[in-house]
Amino acid sequence: MTHETKTMEVPVAIAERVQALIDGFKAKEIFKAERKAVVNNFLAMDGLSCEMAVYSLPQTELLDTLRFVYELSGTNSKFITNILIQSRENPKKVLSDAQRTAAKSLLFNLINDPSVVSAMKEI
Repeated sequence: MTHETKTMEVPVAIAERVQALIDGFKAKEIFKAERKAVVNNFLAMDGLSCEMAVYSLPQTELLDTLRFVYELSGTNSKFITNILIQSRENPKKVLSDAQRTAAKSLLFNLINDPSVVSAMKEI
């Protein structure tokens, strides 16, 4: 018994959309792997070292890690959501000192949250 494979032409717009979805999925997986490594490093540190590492993060890493941990935690903080939306809409805008300090504090607290620790084990 022979099995014949047939190919068909796909409109360019559909092929481009499928490729964009594939590229988006790959980028999301790479982002998750990078952030998972960062968070695992934080979790391996003692409290003081972790706090110092969080407070020394540059803004882009801070926001990326905050986004990742926020999604893992399942919390619903309007303040974090506003910071993340603001940074997504205008990525070049620097956070105010108050926003930056609050984001670092929230990230440190979320990293030490038991729900994040258990979620990291599941990933």
